[in-house]
Amino acid sequence: MEFPETGKHCSVKDCKLLDFLPFVCEHCQVTFCKEHFNMISHECIKTENTKNAIEQLASFPCSKESCKEVSPVEMPCIKCKQHFCVTHRHHGCLELSETEKTQKLKKWQIPKKQFAEAKAIVDQQIEDSLKKSKNTTLANKVQLMRVKCSAIGPKNIPTSERSYFLVHLPLTIKNKHFGTSKGAFVNMHWTIGKCIDSMADTLKVPNNNNTTTTNKLKLFRHSTGNLICNTMDTPLTKLFEDSVIFDGERVILEYSDNVPNDIIDSSLYK
Repeated sequence: MEFPETGKHCSVKDCKLLDFLPFVCEHCQVTFCKEHFNMISHECIKTENTKNAIEQLASFPCSKESCKEVSPVEMPCIKCKQHFCVTHRHHGCLELSETEKTQKLKKWQIPKKQFAEAKAIVDQQIEDSLKKSKNTTLANKVQLMRVKCSAIGPKNIPTSERSYFLVHLPLTIKNKHFGTSKGAFVNMHWTIGKCIDSMADTLKVPNNNNTTTTNKLKLFRHSTGNLICNTMDTPLTKLFEDSVIFDGERVILEYSDNVPNDIIDSSLYK
C-alpha cells in the first residue's frame, strides 16, 4: 500500500529523497531532507543576504589608521569620542602629559604637607603645655605616653619591666633613620651603665664605654642639662625612687669629651 500524501521530497535537485520527517529552512522556507537542511548544504539563497545584513550591522570601523577591524557595537572613547576596537581601546588618549602629571603630584602633596604642618603645631602645643604644666605628675604621664608610641629596644625585655626615654643623640652623630632623637626602652632593673650600652646599641651610636678610652657615653637630663649619674653601677630603679629622673623623660646621650660636666645649652639637642 502506498502513502502518496506522506512525507515530502528534498528540494535539492540531485537528491529528491522522500523524507517522512522533512525540514523546512527558516530562511528560504524550502523543504529539505536531514542531509540538506543546513543553509550551506543546500546553498541557501538567503545566505548572501544574511551576510550582507550582518556586515551592515557591523558598521563601526576602528579609528586606528592601521586597523581594519569593524564592530557591531560602537565603543567611543570618553575623551576624544572616537570609536576604537577592543585591541586599540587603550590608544593613549587618556594618558597624562608630563605637565599634567606634575600638577597632579603637587595636588596630592598638598594634604601631606598640611598634615605635617598641623602635626608640628600640635606637637609644639603639647611641648609648650608640658613645660608650663603645674601638674608635674600629669605632664610626666603625657610625656611617657608620647614616647611609648614609637619607642624601640631589646624585644626580650618583658613589657612590665620596660622604662622609656626620649633619647637625643650626640651632636656628632647623624642617623638618617632616627633623625636627632628617638624613643628607646630599657629594663628598669638594669644599672645606668647597662642602660647606656643598650641605648647606644639600639640607636646605632658608637660606644667605647667598655674600653679604657676617656671618651665615654653619659646620660644628661634634657630639661636641665645636668649629668644624671656618674656612677655606672647605680640601679635605674634607685634613680626613679630618688626622683633623679622619671619614666618617659627626655635625656641626652653624649660623649664625655664633648661635655666634661653638665650640658650648658640643651636646646642644641632637638
